[in-house]
Amino acid sequence: MKKFIGILTAVLLAASAYAQTVELKVQLNRDTPENKARIAAVLDKAKRFEAAYPNIKVKGVNIEYDNTGEFFVKQAAGQAPDVLTVWATEAALLSSKKWALPLNSYVEGWAKKAWYNPNSFDAFTIKGTIYGVPDDNYVKHVLYNKKLFTAAGVPFPKNDWTWDDFLNAAIKTTDKAKGIAGFAPMGKGAESGWGFSDFIYQAGGEVEVFKGGKAYAAFDSAEAVAAAQFFKDLKWKYDVIPAKWDLGWGDVFNVFGAGQAAMCFDGDTGRAVAINSLKMDPKDIGIVPMPKGKGPKGRQAGVLGGHFWIINAASAKTKAVQDAAWKWIDFERYDDSALRDIQSQIDDARANKIYRALFVYSPLLPNAPYIAKERKLLEDNPDAAVAWGDEAFLKFLPTTGHVEPSVEAQKAYSPALSSVVQTLLSDKNADPAKVMKDQSARFQKVLDEANKKL
Repeated sequence: MKKFIGILTAVLLAASAYAQTVELKVQLNRDTPENKARIAAVLDKAKRFEAAYPNIKVKGVNIEYDNTGEFFVKQAAGQAPDVLTVWATEAALLSSKKWALPLNSYVEGWAKKAWYNPNSFDAFTIKGTIYGVPDDNYVKHVLYNKKLFTAAGVPFPKNDWTWDDFLNAAIKTTDKAKGIAGFAPMGKGAESGWGFSDFIYQAGGEVEVFKGGKAYAAFDSAEAVAAAQFFKDLKWKYDVIPAKWDLGWGDVFNVFGAGQAAMCFDGDTGRAVAINSLKMDPKDIGIVPMPKGKGPKGRQAGVLGGHFWIINAASAKTKAVQDAAWKWIDFERYDDSALRDIQSQIDDARANKIYRALFVYSPLLPNAPYIAKERKLLEDNPDAAVAWGDEAFLKFLPTTGHVEPSVEAQKAYSPALSSVVQTLLSDKNADPAKVMKDQSARFQKVLDEANKKL
């Protein structure tokens, strides 16, 4: 009898412990007027979450991730969220500090794992350990004008194309007498450095590397120099870029939409400028992954940006909080509420006589249940929505994603790489090797200061 009572007591104690309320600190945007709607949406989600999990109490923490300021301060004070989204660049940094909880045990047993393209986890997977779940991401790729390709007798590019294919298409579609360039890069501002980094990655180079918990500039490598030479040749050897090359982000899509460039790079929203502002027919826009660079390290690569969900190992220290954090990541993920949001966007576009034209990169496989519903929704509204890419493209794109620099990315883009772009496009006699070496050294001084805080 005593043994039975002892067992019963243990069971009741275990049940009581499980029923105890778990406090889960979740991320809210900074409390500013422009973020009111976003904050309200998360708080509404929290109410639904608490109704589904009565033993979990959600507490909001107003913070937006950065890797040199506010997050580090809150982390040190034990005030950071238990679960949050961080930049797609942060796997090496956060794992080295043991701030990102390994998620393999959660992901491997997750019913939705089969929905995901395995490569979509690559940016947050280190030596087989998964530290993050993809959230809102983009992977840059190439837009091309089908009409200009057809007029020039150039076959549409295939998913496995190369720099040689890209160059051949740029040369043949260029018609300077008609004001048409084969390729329109971004030539000024931080966006020019951001766009140029794609070429570095395609050649097999890096903008920076992370060693021993510190960041080091790397765009003086042979591969990065080869990218600079190829980029310079587009202007001075082959003359395939616009005569007015100092184009900002919006300028490029205006040029593309006006039929004055056969190709440009985009990740998500640029094509909407061409379609909605310049009235370019969406059917005339083709999309293809980035071309493969030359050399033994050449690869198909485009910048992967955006955010990943992590569980903060420094804050979520108990299994109960970690389990609650995983439930938050999974809650309402790819359910019908997302489809309702898209339908609302389509309705708004139709009312304004424009298209919901952005490309939303999905980490899911094309045959995932949610993707099938989303695709059908877009295809059922061709007057106000665009469904981008076929199954082969959508499946292949995640394999080409390359994360942005982990530390001081914006300073890498400008002034460092933007200076490279401007020099290469303005000076016919510029030496790519010297330009890259000089700017890499200058950027290292920026990293040296940042490394003191890491």
